[in-house]
Amino acid sequence: MIDSTAMADPRTLRAAAIFLLFLLSPLAGAGGSRARTAAHRAHKPAPPASPARGAFLTGADLSELPVHEGRGVKYYDGGKAEDLLLIARRNGWRVIRVRLWVSPDARPEDSVSGLEGVTALGRRIKAADLLFMLDIHYSDTWADPGHQTKPAAWKDLPFPDLVQRVHDYSRDVVAHLRESHALPDLVQVGNETRNGLLYGSGTDGAGPQPGGSFWENTAGGRDRAVRLLAAGLAGVRAGASPARPPRTILHVPDGQDTPFLRDYFRDLGTSARAQGIPLDYDIVGLSYYPADPWDKKAGYDGWTLARLSASLDYVAVTLHKPVMVVETSWPQAGQPQSIPGTPPFPFTPAGQVGFYRALIQAVRAVPDGLGVGVVPWNQDSLNWDSVFDSHGNALPAVRALGQP
Repeated sequence: MIDSTAMADPRTLRAAAIFLLFLLSPLAGAGGSRARTAAHRAHKPAPPASPARGAFLTGADLSELPVHEGRGVKYYDGGKAEDLLLIARRNGWRVIRVRLWVSPDARPEDSVSGLEGVTALGRRIKAADLLFMLDIHYSDTWADPGHQTKPAAWKDLPFPDLVQRVHDYSRDVVAHLRESHALPDLVQVGNETRNGLLYGSGTDGAGPQPGGSFWENTAGGRDRAVRLLAAGLAGVRAGASPARPPRTILHVPDGQDTPFLRDYFRDLGTSARAQGIPLDYDIVGLSYYPADPWDKKAGYDGWTLARLSASLDYVAVTLHKPVMVVETSWPQAGQPQSIPGTPPFPFTPAGQVGFYRALIQAVRAVPDGLGVGVVPWNQDSLNWDSVFDSHGNALPAVRALGQP
């Protein structure tokens, strides 16, 4: 319920209006759309708070959940073993992110990211009345700034055919998920596309044909990246119901690097306009890993929340887009690196809670209510930066993520 005194503030009114649009968008359709048995209804969790009432999209990437379950891993909340999705739902999480690879290896830890594995997990997410965020890597394996390898079956395609393949693959994936009662509510078109996607000639394993890397041998990589992103975005819309298309996300790393973000989106926009291509995405997604800075010289001081906040504000004020942190983490165990600066929170369960609360506060403080979510990565793994301890017990951060 919105406080009447808060609603008197125009900025709060605008924020509420923006979240009302979220309610009327596909995000509102995550749960309860399919008939269930009376027994299931009796046990399903309560629906999430309406975005119109100030809801904020928190949750986690749980892409490998079926693999861990198949190996006998159990998750506990209050000493009781339960389906992790139900633990998430009861504790107030609203969105689960799942990665998709084109033709992964047959090993369980890889095949879970194939279309059938993602479809099965997507159905579970929807049945648990959670929102489903699909993360399309456009690769047979991990895609990140250093690795955007074309799927093996695509590497010899001439570039116009590659563009068409990206469109058709995106369309067919979303159509398959829709027909399988697992239509995603949000779709990332590409994963951490700092230097483009589907890297082409002159990059390792890319084959002779050009791709969408900004720095490959064949000139014009940025323009080609724009065409690939636009094709993916159009394909997602084509595969969905016209009445309820998923919200689309462009995902870039280094959320703390505002100068990079400024250059990146300026250059994408310039290229799109020059080519007459609509780059029609809904949300900017950022990665932010302040506990493990890749720039060891900058150290912890290069990854402060103040730096992230500057980037979030840039997206809202200059691009006029909603923005989410779609990848992040904070350790609940371990020791800081021997690099300049000091981590702002200890590597303990209490420090993990402090980090997530501060991060959520920073995203919620984005102008005009355009900060819309925080989604930590790889939280199904019982490792040092999971919100579950090594025995599968829910740590306090599980609840902190559900009470933004």
